[in-house]
Amino acid sequence: MPSDTTWVHFKHFRAVFLRMGLPMSTYTDGLSLFGHESTAEGRDPKSELQRALTALDVSHLVAPSPQAKSKMERRFGTLQGRLVTLLGYEMVQSFAHAQLVLRAEIDHLNGTICRTTRMSPNDRWDKALQDGMAVMQPVPTTALLDLHLALHDRRRCNTDNQVDFEGRSWAIAPTHRESVGIIHHPGRQFWVATEPPSPPDNRWPEVLGKYSLWSSLLLLLQRVSF
Repeated sequence: MPSDTTWVHFKHFRAVFLRMGLPMSTYTDGLSLFGHESTAEGRDPKSELQRALTALDVSHLVAPSPQAKSKMERRFGTLQGRLVTLLGYEMVQSFAHAQLVLRAEIDHLNGTICRTTRMSPNDRWDKALQDGMAVMQPVPTTALLDLHLALHDRRRCNTDNQVDFEGRSWAIAPTHRESVGIIHHPGRQFWVATEPPSPPDNRWPEVLGKYSLWSSLLLLLQRVSF
């Protein structure tokens, strides 16, 4: 990815959830983007990522030290060391091509037999599922993933029932609220809602408008071309 952002991680988590299921918890370091304190003890979310995971009933565990996540760091070191060579060998010049190389390398590592266990990571995962040792939750509807794996913000509602966002004004359904919630997928789409979802329901609130940023970008490009 061009940069390390909350939205990039949302896209990553969404793909993993849809493919593998919803975990009971996730384990990361204390990067501010993730949140510097675990939410397992009922603490309030410290980041957008923790807010989304909490709404999906996934606890977030933060490693207290680099040594606490040594296995993850070892795997990252292996990937980073190999990928530099692989990307050069494959003469990669785009993110799309790099993603193909990365995917192939991950598939290779997950299919490699471990000398200690004499099983590959894929085999261990399948066995854990067969033996009932993997506790995964059902994946919620894609609509709820859209709701929670998004950037949440607030905007003041203008007197003419419009909201200023992304450098322009957007008409919304009439409302008496002074401010409204923005549920945003950067570069793709956003919703204007009466308020952001809140516990314990964490469901879609009343939607006052939905807009595609793709169509707006295409319209702008058409105007510039003329």
